[in-house]
Amino acid sequence: MGRGSENINSKALINQTFSILLSCQQKLSYNISRELKAFDITRQQYEVLKILNEQPDKPMNLNKVKSHLRENVPDISRIVKRLVDKRLINRARQSDDKRNSSISINKFGIDLLAKIEPVINDKMDEFFGVLNNTEIEELSRIISKVNNNKD
Repeated sequence: MGRGSENINSKALINQTFSILLSCQQKLSYNISRELKAFDITRQQYEVLKILNEQPDKPMNLNKVKSHLRENVPDISRIVKRLVDKRLINRARQSDDKRNSSISINKFGIDLLAKIEPVINDKMDEFFGVLNNTEIEELSRIISKVNNNKD
């Protein structure tokens, strides 16, 4: 086989891999979102709670929270408002910038995460349970390598 057909096969394999990755991400996201519905919370709200819970004693401003999110969320203010309305986080205006807020997770948010985590862990075990530890390590290594290649 010549170099041209090798290149075509490589492109086809890349396209197939891309489709599989997208499908996997969509299935995982859908299943996580479905589990979170039982707790009356969205996946994005869950992500914000997780970020705030990493440093529960340090309030963060909205831009910092947004920068930690794994996906682009155009309206972080709306997500935060809903979390405040659900009494899962606290919001305070910053004294040096009245337009910006600092937010922090509260006891109710921490308690909710403690209830959600086992459910999410079970769902992850379901998804990745078909792999042994060596395969999970290899998958993680490969996906990280691709992920770190481009911003």
